Amino acid sequence: MNVTQSAVRDCPVCDASGRVPRPDYSLDPWRIVECTQCRMIYLENAPAQALLKTEYAWEGSKTDERTRRRQGRALYYAFSDSLKKIRDFFHRLRGLRKETRYIVTFSPGQRVLDVGCGSGNTLADLPNHFIPYGIEPSPGLCETAHRLFAARGGACIHDVAVGGFARLAGSKFDFVVMRSFLEHDSEAMATLKAAHGALNENGGVLIKVPNIDCWNAMLRKTGWPGMRYPDHVNYFTPTTLAQMLKNAGYRRVYMPLRWRLPTSDNLWAVAFR
Repeated sequence: MNVTQSAVRDCPVCDASGRVPRPDYSLDPWRIVECTQCRMIYLENAPAQALLKTEYAWEGSKTDERTRRRQGRALYYAFSDSLKKIRDFFHRLRGLRKETRYIVTFSPGQRVLDVGCGSGNTLADLPNHFIPYGIEPSPGLCETAHRLFAARGGACIHDVAVGGFARLAGSKFDFVVMRSFLEHDSEAMATLKAAHGALNENGGVLIKVPNIDCWNAMLRKTGWPGMRYPDHVNYFTPTTLAQMLKNAGYRRVYMPLRWRLPTSDNLWAVAFR
């Protein structure tokens, strides 16, 4: 892709135009900047949303970035991968995955929409009384998810988030899941507002994003796994994620300390209408 196809963005949280370069996180030609008003860190020259359907489909860019980060660091990643296998083993012993447990715990009803649902595995693991829906920009992943969801009375729409919500106009959901999605979305504020409008009265959203406030990001900079060029366009801290949710109209934001520890690469939040 020619970088001239990328739009120069203002802050996705507060819409301010003032920003300073963050060369410690940038990787030519992709420019990471920090808002001078709210301190949000984001990709200034983000690709157009439509390219997330094709050129920057998730399954391809993930592999490319994984290869880049691992170059010359075989020993480190051998150790890291071993730790992940141990962690995953203990998670399986607990039964449901973390995100699935959170949906079961916090959703006030059975209609659940997963934005950026991938192949649909997260919602497919839910108890049978849940009805799964999805929006997914990758055509291959969307097709797989749709087969899973349709068998349970739901569906998956092939589109970016804002377009998907527009096509679902009039539908209401009890819970919206954005797991590892908002970091990809150059229209994140519009997406959160659209999700807010699609919720039932007591509905809420579950969000997981990389936490650029973590120690690993501060240490590894462009080598941190949360840095993905150019399909990660938003880099959240607990403060900027909470602010974006409040700006989008959510009244209650739940983000306990255990969900935003600086020792974790990831950050979780639940927010309600």
